[in-house]
Amino acid sequence: MRSGRIGIVSAIALTWMAATGCSSSGGGNAGTGGASSTGGALGTGGSPGSGGAGGNAGSSGSAGAGGAGGSSATGGAGGTVTTVSGSKSIGALSTTEGTQLCNDTYAYFGSAIPQATTCKWQGLAYAVQSSAPSDTVLQQQCTKQLNTCQQAADPWANNSGCNTLPADCTATVAEYSACISDEVTAFEQTVDGLPTCTTVTMSTTSSVNDAELAAPPASCAALMNACPDLYPPSPLSQ
Repeated sequence: MRSGRIGIVSAIALTWMAATGCSSSGGGNAGTGGASSTGGALGTGGSPGSGGAGGNAGSSGSAGAGGAGGSSATGGAGGTVTTVSGSKSIGALSTTEGTQLCNDTYAYFGSAIPQATTCKWQGLAYAVQSSAPSDTVLQQQCTKQLNTCQQAADPWANNSGCNTLPADCTATVAEYSACISDEVTAFEQTVDGLPTCTTVTMSTTSSVNDAELAAPPASCAALMNACPDLYPPSPLSQ
């Protein structure tokens, strides 16, 4: 799957182990009572002295339960990447599911990435490609594209589409989604570190080019190794 200019591809496949909920007071009794019967009342199955830790694990497990959809293509802080089942392999998706995966990906970009970040990148990328002869023209070109992007209701609404999914790709939709989510996180961090349209100069345009050539997140590298012919959309390609 390829989108325009292939950038780095990117979702976080998080797996949590949900622990049995225990009250903090029960954990305390286990730590101080020492009696096996008290530990049994907690139902943790662990040693009496580990009852307190069991209570903490319960709290952590509760958070995990909130993100349990990760195995079904849930992204990171930005939310769910796609409604397509995360357990399905990319190569086994129907044409309809493939289209849904593509559309969901661009919708995720629009919901997970602040418009200000998207527009800053579009302004800088446009300016760098414009072959501006001076810093002043470079900044003008950047600002022009930035303003155009900011006037759009959704800069990602008119997506550039996706390539046909490789039939031999055994990676799951959840793994694909992890890459997309991680890519969004990396994109935001990268763009935040770039100069603005009012401060970019001819001597700093290399940082924009470097961003396009940066190594992908580990989850995306793993996805590419598993499915070399799979090219998910990238925020850098817009």
